[in-house]
Parts: sequence; C-alpha cells; structure tokens
Amino acid sequence: MEIGATKAVQDRLKTTKIEESKGASLVFCWDTHLTKIKGRNVLFIVNASNRYTIAMTDIEPRNWNYYAMYISRVIHGVMQEMGYSEEQIGQYFKMSGDTTVTKTHGRKSVGSINRMVMDAQCFGKKLEKEAKYQWGLSEYLNRDICQPEGFDA
Repeated sequence: MEIGATKAVQDRLKTTKIEESKGASLVFCWDTHLTKIKGRNVLFIVNASNRYTIAMTDIEPRNWNYYAMYISRVIHGVMQEMGYSEEQIGQYFKMSGDTTVTKTHGRKSVGSINRMVMDAQCFGKKLEKEAKYQWGLSEYLNRDICQPEGFDA
C-alpha cells in the first residue's frame, strides 16, 4: 500500500526525503493532506482510485512518528465499521503489499484532495469534539458518485 503525503503532511512529518510512487494499483493508494477546518487540524485520507475520504482530527503526536502504521490502522478500522469481514480486510491488505509513504499519486488524486478540502469548508455542522474519526464530515464528503480510475461507467 502506498500512502501519498502532500507537502503539508511532509512538513508535519518533518521529513525531507519521500520516494516517488512505484506505480501500484490506485485502489491500494491513499493520499493524505493536513489542513484546518473550522479551526481544527483535519487529516484527509483519500483513496487515489475512487476518492473515498476519511476525515481525522486530534491526531496524537506519537501517531505522527508511526505514520504509515497509523494510516493503515485507520483504514482497517473504517473498513470494519463499514461491515467488511476480517478475512476481506486481510485480503485487501495482503493484495496491497508493504506500506510505504510516497509522494502523492498524480494530478487527478491531488485534485480530489482539493475538492474534499473545498467541500469540507462548506460542511454545515460542527466537528465532533474528542472524536478522532469525523464520521459526519466523512459521510458528507463521500456523498457524491465518482468515476474510479480505470472504469468506464
């Protein structure tokens, strides 16, 4: 699995060298971006293939030290909440390969992140206090139908 990091995330990670994407299937690639929404830091985790977005807040400093593992756990937890079985989740992670932090996955993926940030600015409700997963915001961002990379319809 490749976890793309925007410049804002790279700055937060305090890293100077991030490798280029190795061209993994986009369904196994997630791009991440950190921005302020309603006065709080929000980490967007966006699938590069289908624009599915997870919005996170209140990330503890130690989680930034283990960023790739943290993002994998978040994705795993969201898949559980969506009703996927442990077998299905395990298969997804097995097929995705080793988790690495890379640069973002192209202009279309970054455009998707930008769209999610703009949409989040229009979110009419307050962000949940003391909640890491912002379910309301995530559902709001995932309300539109999109055309995943590699699919005609």
